[in-house]
Amino acid sequence: MSAGARVAAFVALLVVVFAAATVAGGVLDPGAGDAATAGHGDAAGPGAATAGHGDEHAGAGAGGMPAGVAASQDGYRIVAERTRFQAGRQGLLRFRILDAADATVRTFEVEQARRLHLIVVRRDLRRFQHLHPTQGSDGSWSVPLTLPDAGVYRAFADFRTAGARHTLGIDIFVPGEFAPLDLPPAGRTAHANGYDVTVQSREPLVLTFSVARRGVPVTDLDPYLGARGHLVMLRDGDLAYRHVHPLAEPGLAFHLGSSEPGTYRLFLQFRHRGRVHTAAFTRAFER
Repeated sequence: MSAGARVAAFVALLVVVFAAATVAGGVLDPGAGDAATAGHGDAAGPGAATAGHGDEHAGAGAGGMPAGVAASQDGYRIVAERTRFQAGRQGLLRFRILDAADATVRTFEVEQARRLHLIVVRRDLRRFQHLHPTQGSDGSWSVPLTLPDAGVYRAFADFRTAGARHTLGIDIFVPGEFAPLDLPPAGRTAHANGYDVTVQSREPLVLTFSVARRGVPVTDLDPYLGARGHLVMLRDGDLAYRHVHPLAEPGLAFHLGSSEPGTYRLFLQFRHRGRVHTAAFTRAFER
């Protein structure tokens, strides 16, 4: 079976699973710029990458499959001890990264001040979280996780090992009444905890963001994980994953690389006065 056929089969399976989890009812979303951003309060520690990279994380695997759409890719796979949580109740998410020989991977390289980043988002591209699990002596990773509402969530393990970046994804299920929300409409401005964030295209594949508070531009952003900001992009439909670092220039500018066509939800994270904030945007790309 070709790589394209495998992707199509996988997406079809996810649609079936997602539909099975959907029942009458609904949940309210805090707003277009919502984001539960647990796990952000830590400053960049020793080994933090310098700000202003301009490179991107895991655009696609070796076989051309988009990053994050599979639990197994490029000789690695993610295995979780549990994939079912209760809405609003904290549980422990514990998982391992296994290599082609089914051995637990223990050696990870520091990337953006951490050896592994975990992104969790509901499959309707709401309830975004960026977490930093802790690795145990047995090589497993664990992190407290609270999922506020029923639904199907996607967890992305973003890491670098053996000189290459990888992103593996697994679904997490929270039973209960759930109706997926429509994707918020595209817009140039998002609101995040009292901040107004505006995005514009400087050229086709470069996005720049400006941050203001009460109408006053914010020019003193704090470093966050070794950079001025971070941008996670998730494509509507298959949740193809990309993590982009800012360019080495003043302000918040990101080169997106060769974006695949589709509608994406963009989650921009920045830190100001000791707190991390997340602004979310919907944006369509033709290439």
